[in-house]
Amino acid sequence: MNVGFNATGVGDIFTLMDELERLATADEVCRALKGVLGRFGIDYFLVSHLPPTRERLAPYAILKHWPAGWMSHYDRSGYCKQDPVVRRCFETIEPFEWSSAPVDLEVQPKGRQLMHEAAEFGMAEGYCVPIVDMNGFQAVVSLAGPRIAASPDERRALHLLGYYAHATSLRVGRMKQPTTAALSPRERDVLSYIASGEKLDEVAGKLKISRETVTTHLKRAKIKFGTRTLTHTVVEALRQRQLRP
Repeated sequence: MNVGFNATGVGDIFTLMDELERLATADEVCRALKGVLGRFGIDYFLVSHLPPTRERLAPYAILKHWPAGWMSHYDRSGYCKQDPVVRRCFETIEPFEWSSAPVDLEVQPKGRQLMHEAAEFGMAEGYCVPIVDMNGFQAVVSLAGPRIAASPDERRALHLLGYYAHATSLRVGRMKQPTTAALSPRERDVLSYIASGEKLDEVAGKLKISRETVTTHLKRAKIKFGTRTLTHTVVEALRQRQLRP
């Protein structure tokens, strides 16, 4: 009986991988994921880039089916820098259980509080697939529910599914935003210097323009990408290959 269940579960996951390649919208992808993942006690999932320290998580999310109100609560509470799961994602490329992410209360004093509140939102257990994309940015596929009921074979299949879900989410995300305007040459120059760590005044000096003009170019780039922070703008420019890493 157990072998049959495992074989069926793994087969369902592989069938889902094939289906993802044919889907064209984020809503279709979410429905397909929900339909299969729910069989393993996985009610929620998130596909996201990992933000730098002190950034909010929401602007980096690519595809999400998270409990109502959780993302806004998470960002309002500044939990990204307190999250032991996020920290673990920067330390490994192997999939892991949320419960295996160590909580360092000196570095992340709200870490246990965060995990307790996640459980109250229906995410007592979680399974993460860390990903490093082709531009070197770290991302994650995070799966969660009250209790994840997946065998070791099924968890290995979920690991592989994470890569398919990430690639599909990026693809449908690009299809959802086909009208993103190209950066102007000067906007590209400014972002290139910012990406290399230059400050605004240093960028102004190198390009022989005023600091205010630098700021204007950055504002225009943010508007084109729909981003709020410099870091997110650089990430999006690289993701869309309007900048070279």
